[in-house]
Amino acid sequence: MKKMYKTVINLWDEGDQIREKILVDRPPEIVVNMRAPDIKKFETLQKLLEQILDLLKGNKVKGIRIQRPLGIGKTTIMLNLNNHEQVAKMFDIVIWLKVSKEGSKENLSRNRASAMAIVQRMEIKMEGASNADKVAQRIFKELKAKKYLLLLDDVKEDLNLNEIGIPESNNDCKIVLTTRVIKVTYLSLDEAWKMFQDVLGSPKLIANQKIRKLAWRVCKECSGLPLLIEKVANTFKLKNTEYLWSDGLDSWRMWPEKECQGIREMYKLLKFCYDDLDDDTYKKCFLYGALYPEDSDINTDYLLECWAAEDLLGNDDCATKESIMIGHLILSRLKNVSLLEEGKNDNRVTMHKFIRQVALYISEGEPDCKYLVKTSKALRQPPDEKSWSEKKRISLGDNKLDWLPDSPNCSLLSTLFLQKNLALDMIPALFFEHMKNLRVLDLSDTGIKLLPSSLSILIRLKILYLNNCKHLVELPSDIIELVHLEALDIQGSGVDNIPPHIEKLICLKRLRVSFATKSGNENASQEVHFNYNIISRLSKLEELVIDVKSPEQWSNEVVENIIKEVAALQELKSLKFSFSDKVVDVIEVAPMTLRISVPKATILLSFIESSSWKDVQSISSFEFYIGCQNSEPPQIPDFFRYDKYVKYSNSVGSNSPILRVLAEADGFELVNHKDIKQLSDFGIASMNKVQGCLIESCDEIETIVGAVDSAVLPNLEHLYIKNLPMLESICKGPMQPGSLTKLTTLHLTSCQMMVKIFPSGVIQHLNEIQYLKIEKCQEIEEIIAESDAAGNLNVLPKLKELILLDMKKLSGVCTIESLEWGSLEKVEIFKCPVLLILPFNKDNAAKLETIEAEKQWWEALPCREVKERLKKFCTLSSLSNLKYFIGHRSHSDAALRRWSYKLSKFSSTGSFSPSLLPK
Repeated sequence: MKKMYKTVINLWDEGDQIREKILVDRPPEIVVNMRAPDIKKFETLQKLLEQILDLLKGNKVKGIRIQRPLGIGKTTIMLNLNNHEQVAKMFDIVIWLKVSKEGSKENLSRNRASAMAIVQRMEIKMEGASNADKVAQRIFKELKAKKYLLLLDDVKEDLNLNEIGIPESNNDCKIVLTTRVIKVTYLSLDEAWKMFQDVLGSPKLIANQKIRKLAWRVCKECSGLPLLIEKVANTFKLKNTEYLWSDGLDSWRMWPEKECQGIREMYKLLKFCYDDLDDDTYKKCFLYGALYPEDSDINTDYLLECWAAEDLLGNDDCATKESIMIGHLILSRLKNVSLLEEGKNDNRVTMHKFIRQVALYISEGEPDCKYLVKTSKALRQPPDEKSWSEKKRISLGDNKLDWLPDSPNCSLLSTLFLQKNLALDMIPALFFEHMKNLRVLDLSDTGIKLLPSSLSILIRLKILYLNNCKHLVELPSDIIELVHLEALDIQGSGVDNIPPHIEKLICLKRLRVSFATKSGNENASQEVHFNYNIISRLSKLEELVIDVKSPEQWSNEVVENIIKEVAALQELKSLKFSFSDKVVDVIEVAPMTLRISVPKATILLSFIESSSWKDVQSISSFEFYIGCQNSEPPQIPDFFRYDKYVKYSNSVGSNSPILRVLAEADGFELVNHKDIKQLSDFGIASMNKVQGCLIESCDEIETIVGAVDSAVLPNLEHLYIKNLPMLESICKGPMQPGSLTKLTTLHLTSCQMMVKIFPSGVIQHLNEIQYLKIEKCQEIEEIIAESDAAGNLNVLPKLKELILLDMKKLSGVCTIESLEWGSLEKVEIFKCPVLLILPFNKDNAAKLETIEAEKQWWEALPCREVKERLKKFCTLSSLSNLKYFIGHRSHSDAALRRWSYKLSKFSSTGSFSPSLLPK
């Protein structure tokens, strides 16, 4: 038997060798590693790679698109993804497919090339078969049972995956191409400098301090674009003297006026994005953006206004609503392909420095874009008069011009930007004589004192910006000759009334004005008259901005008179009022959206009753701010969620105007109310539609909901409670069925009288809660009462996140340690010194992924077995106060991520650097 066994084993081994060599082909490698730059030291790219890996691990995302301009690291991230060790463990096979640019316009050739590349990668023997359908069928057969990752690089448009045999699979297969957008950000300056030095590859080269300084400037000019850094650094590493570096920097800065080695390829790559726009309208709108000074935060409303004036959004017959819609579609497309970036605010965009240079270079070759652009160059003298000739658009903004040519020959000129030339105090009398086709004129932020007589020649002018021209005290009477003027902006100028003659501007659609009382005037209330009776005569007005800058408080009578004037405008779609911080602020009415702020509810009622918005139910979205200061923006998190929003501040009682609008609101913010005892005093029926609610600094509130006979807040999803010193409980008395059944988020902050969060029986109604945060409620000793948990071990079945902060008496979450926490993913505990019992054991929180806490607190916990199991989920910090300050102040998401990253580095290394401190 022993001999027979050895014989069998020997034969088996011989069979393995035969099968390996002759009978069976070895399967293709799971991953074919590719040459890829190391990105571990580049935090921006590495974080994006980790984000993609996290998405690949889950089962919700089947596809990812990495979207950004060419040349900023997308392929580098893909190569590192292909080579990552975790990827090889997650999939049966990883297929890298470079989609040919040449075939991107021809579906047939593109699909055939893609299919054959897959055949080659999977080592499929086709025996000379060339029929596309048969090739696709064979690929489909091979991949159907596999868990694959398909990496598609350089895809210009969506591939028809069915035509090349890629099956839709339920095997957690992934395609890095579409359905989920991850934006690749530009490298930070520090990361760019690291990369620049790495490509130079010679520390000795920049050991010379003068060359090092020049190298730093060259790097800055690369604007954080990885491919551009690589090209430029490779060019400069051949320069070994200060003179050569200085000359190279000059050449680089003069691009595109002077050819610079290595930049031409980058230009071609970015022009690819431009050419891919296809539609000429998109291209022209993009090139128009290059007229604005470098690093400008461009107001999108003004940009769309200029596009429309230049007929880029349709001809003169195009309706305003239609042109706005077209404009926003174009903006969205330009942002999606990253030719424009999001600005500092929602209604701002920017154009990256290098992309702007490309746009200006492209414009030189476009017959419809005869540009003269000299911005931000500290020019004291304008370009010579000859260079103005035959130009269609001229931009000389953000300079130090103190004079202009007398009468330049600009018969083709349609846009003229002269903004931000503070030294420019006079425009020659005949300056506009040869500009009869001018449509857009921006003189904002200049020192001009008068408008020249030749202004009346501009009969085709549609846009006139005079905002912040502080020395301009009047508009000439011959402005009425501008019969096609659609937008007039005199905000911040010295004009202290609405000139009566502008009622002759029969095409005026947008008027933006601001006024202030004259210094030394004792009777300030007289100043506000400023000819506001003209407003109702501007029958075509669609947008109106009135900003009264004064330390005085205007009477309600004056306010109501102005409101009546505004209410008479039948075409009005966008409105902004600001009558002193203390009285009225009616903020922006977007199309079909009403946004109003008033000091008293009676003024709100007056406006609604006298305007075309009498039926609040018919308004698709509104924002009402009653009793608010200008400095009181919405405080409710994710404010954008709510289409119909009411903020009620600094008031007493409740009245019919409030109830009338609150009955339609899905977002409600109650701040600094003086006498209300409970939220239900506003009437239960008035809050049936409320989905998000914030209550703050209401000193008399004792409970949110009193004893009532009907369901309370049936649609409420998010409840935020801050600084209610008399609050004792969420509700009093038994809750009716249907009450608070949709509540997913509950945040309690600084409620010093509250002892119990959930009165007896209430927690049974809150099965949907996912996020629970309790902070600075010093009397609370326990989160869930034992009586509520008895007999029901799954009390908060959907709770994902539990945050407990700064509570000195909190000793436990619940005395019953066997509670189920089936959905809990994150726990955060800081400054709770007597909370020494964890709310879960080693088995009842299977989905827990993160515990954030102080190191000292964690070490003091007695439950060793539980701590050992949960240790891998912990992020512990000795900087508890700093962590607390950073994590729970109103910092931006981006800032929080940066701080969180730095603190985690501190926690892991135990070392501290001054760079961790805020600037």
